[in-house]
Amino acid sequence: MLDLGQVRCFVAAATELNFRRAAALLHMTQPPLSRQIQLLEDNLGVKLFERIGRTVKLTTEGRVFLADATRLLNLAEQAEGTVRRASKGKTGRVRLGFTGAAGYELIPELLVAAADALPDIDVVLLELVSAAQIEAFAANAIDLGFLRPLPSRQKLEFVLIDEEPLIVALPKRHALCEFEQIELKQLDAQPFIMPSPAQGKYFHDRIMGMLAAENVNLSIAQYIDQTPTILSLVRAGLGLAILPASAQRFRYNNVEFRLIAGNAIHAEMGMAWRADQDNPAVTAFRSMAAQYFADKARTRNSAAQNR
Repeated sequence: MLDLGQVRCFVAAATELNFRRAAALLHMTQPPLSRQIQLLEDNLGVKLFERIGRTVKLTTEGRVFLADATRLLNLAEQAEGTVRRASKGKTGRVRLGFTGAAGYELIPELLVAAADALPDIDVVLLELVSAAQIEAFAANAIDLGFLRPLPSRQKLEFVLIDEEPLIVALPKRHALCEFEQIELKQLDAQPFIMPSPAQGKYFHDRIMGMLAAENVNLSIAQYIDQTPTILSLVRAGLGLAILPASAQRFRYNNVEFRLIAGNAIHAEMGMAWRADQDNPAVTAFRSMAAQYFADKARTRNSAAQNR
């Protein structure tokens, strides 16, 4: 097994072709340098230098060994830097779960910021509804999740990063399209495309609670969890839907959106992680993301105040 200290002495001497100067570069005296090179030669079973008086030349074996020895030292330096960056969370892998709503704008913009701040961290993306992310945390299949707040049997840390109002999606030329805002009571007995009480639990419970408070009865036409599919069914005239305002970004033809009059209920988006996670890369990414969203919120609030 090669001794890196001996290899370092050899490379210095081979580069300088002068043992005194090589020893000075390594902050040592010449006798210990000569001894290290002799031990290396004994270990390899070859002579690496020809010594003629005060002149030092590389042997053929020395010239061959120099190229590999230089690469070996470079790799050792690289490995040392990599492990130090890993200990500080600057390198590694983060498995990131996200909902379809987060995937439209939030996640792409976050990844651009992460590529600049943490270029050596690999991010593995998994698109999952919020309930499936809770299950993925339990199975240790994701490290960070961008999801709607849901109850969990395991201990998850959760930070709110965004919220948006709920709106009504209607097929074009529906009678309610004539109103700029829709009263919840106007939705009574309307056919509805609803998130399921299982996979779409967050929105299902939120919508049903909001409508129950106004004694509104819905006729459920279909249970669907993905926003694009819900909008497709609305466009076909199969029902209405209540969705987060970000659904307007999908720009479906023949679908119109209306605000809910007096509605103070918002859809929340948060960043979650296991309380017991100890991956430095995850900690670094989470800290960077928290700062990114805090800065974004300050910019948004400042712009709103200046309007």
